Amino acid sequence: MTGPDRRTNTESETEEESTADGDGGDDGVDAAENPSTADVADADDLERLTDVTESPVVTTASRTITPFVVAFGIYLTLFGTSLPGGAFQGGVVMASTVVLVAMAFGFGPTREWLDERALAGLFVLGAGIFGVVAFGAVVLGGDVLELFVFPLTVEDMVKLVEVAIAALVAGVIIGLFVWLAAGFGEGGDSI
Repeated sequence: MTGPDRRTNTESETEEESTADGDGGDDGVDAAENPSTADVADADDLERLTDVTESPVVTTASRTITPFVVAFGIYLTLFGTSLPGGAFQGGVVMASTVVLVAMAFGFGPTREWLDERALAGLFVLGAGIFGVVAFGAVVLGGDVLELFVFPLTVEDMVKLVEVAIAALVAGVIIGLFVWLAAGFGEGGDSI
C-alpha cells in the first residue's frame, strides 16, 4: 500500500476485525459509548484534511504573486467605471488571494493569520460606506444614491461606491471561504 498509511494488508484487516468486534483497542468501549475517542478520531480527520505539504515552489510563487493579485483587484475596482471590471470583480480577485495563501500554506495557518474581527470590519466598512453614500444623498436633498448632490465630483463618488462594494464583496467571499473550509461537526455546528 502506498501513501501515508503504510500498513500491510494483514495489519489493516486485523485492525478492522478487532474494531468490528467492538474491541478496537479501547477495552471493549466503542466510539458511541466513549465520545472522547470519537472526538480524537474527528480531530485526526480534520488534521489530515487540513494538513498540507509545503512546497518551496508553491509557497514562493504564492508570496510573489499575492501582491500583484491584490494590485490587480484594486485596479479592477478603481478603473472598472470606465474600463472592463468593477467592484464585484475587484472584490472577488482580492478575496482570491486568501484562497491562494490557504492553498499554499494550509488552512490552519491562514485561519490563524486572519482576524475574524478585521474580516467582519471589512464587511461592515463596505456596507457602512455604501449606506452613508446612499442615504447621505437623501440628507442633502436628493434621492437615494443620487451622486450629483455631493460636493465631490460624480466620478469620485462612483469610485467611493465601487470601493465600498469591493470591500463588501471581499469580506463576504473571504468569510464564506473561512466558514466552509472550517468544516462542520456533528449536528451541523461549524468547527
